[in-house]
Amino acid sequence: MRRLRAAAAAGVSASLLLLVGCGVQASEVVEAGGPAVVPVSPDQLERMLLFFVGPDGRPIPVARPLDLSEVPAPTARTLAALLGGPTEEERAAGITTRLPAATKGVEVVPAAREDAGPGGEAGRPAGVPGAVRVTTGFAVRSLDAAAVRQLVCTAAHAEDPEGLVKVVLTGSDGSLPATACS
Repeated sequence: MRRLRAAAAAGVSASLLLLVGCGVQASEVVEAGGPAVVPVSPDQLERMLLFFVGPDGRPIPVARPLDLSEVPAPTARTLAALLGGPTEEERAAGITTRLPAATKGVEVVPAAREDAGPGGEAGRPAGVPGAVRVTTGFAVRSLDAAAVRQLVCTAAHAEDPEGLVKVVLTGSDGSLPATACS
């Protein structure tokens, strides 16, 4: 019995030595950047995604419920909601807009298909392949970067759930080059 106890004690001692000497050493906290960001896209059959400006001046997506009578919402309707500005609740949360109040609606021409010929598809004009064309009633060339981003990202996500469509903005003062949401 003594031999059994001695063997067990030797086994425990050996195990402890292995655990202590396994080579893992204490270290300081290692900074690895900001928190993980997970893109969340609302279901286009239930919500529209609008881009406003957050309290920090950076773009902030806001999902709003859709009127189920018009699902999915046309891009022009989504942009009209954007131009209507943030709701009272959104403003209370520090969300703003850099866009002018629109007195006139926007016109949207869907993206031309890349495989379309020189004249584009029927109902789709030729132009920048894969770019949606948005015409506003106000000047776009004098808008700041945040305002342009609001329009571009809202239109891009209205056309494509992942926002991968380029947008050409045209206003009373001319057009901006095709721009992607970034």
